Amino acid sequence: MKASKFRQALDEFAHSTQASVFTKATLARTIMRGERPEAVAKTLAAATADKVIVRLCRGLYVYEQAARVFRRAVVEEAVLRLRPRSFNYLSLEWALHQWGVINQAPLGGITVMSTGRSQLFTTPYGRIEITHTAKRPKDLLGDVVIPDPLRCELPYAKPRLATAELVRVGRNVDLILWDEVAAAEREMGG
Repeated sequence: MKASKFRQALDEFAHSTQASVFTKATLARTIMRGERPEAVAKTLAAATADKVIVRLCRGLYVYEQAARVFRRAVVEEAVLRLRPRSFNYLSLEWALHQWGVINQAPLGGITVMSTGRSQLFTTPYGRIEITHTAKRPKDLLGDVVIPDPLRCELPYAKPRLATAELVRVGRNVDLILWDEVAAAEREMGG
């Protein structure tokens, strides 16, 4: 596929889906439908070299122009594409930092709990650390919230859940401001 045609098709697809992160499979079956696998790989390699798209990790790409337009959180949106059949939510240090109950930002990336398997992804936007949870989604619904659905649909663990999970997985709890956990929970009505 020619570069100009790919860029135009990607732009239209991103605007119609309001997304900025795409799997190779999604791009192959939508905007490059009918292309042979070799041609898809060649088009994606050329688009990456031309900085039209950025390769996040194997089989996952971000269209930065759409991310800027939609003000999407790229790594959070990437989680939705990496684990589409799993229940995923931000937790542990990342969620606690977002809620203001630890006073130091996690270094280098986000921390995610998932009903899928544990895995670490290194991307140009930082690490995505996925930790498995055996909890069922229906048992978590009261303990997670989507703070900004326009930015990303990925839920965040409420402070109480995030701290409990931090303890459960054996992570450092020294940075937790315990009074702030209780205050944040009260503020959320929990």
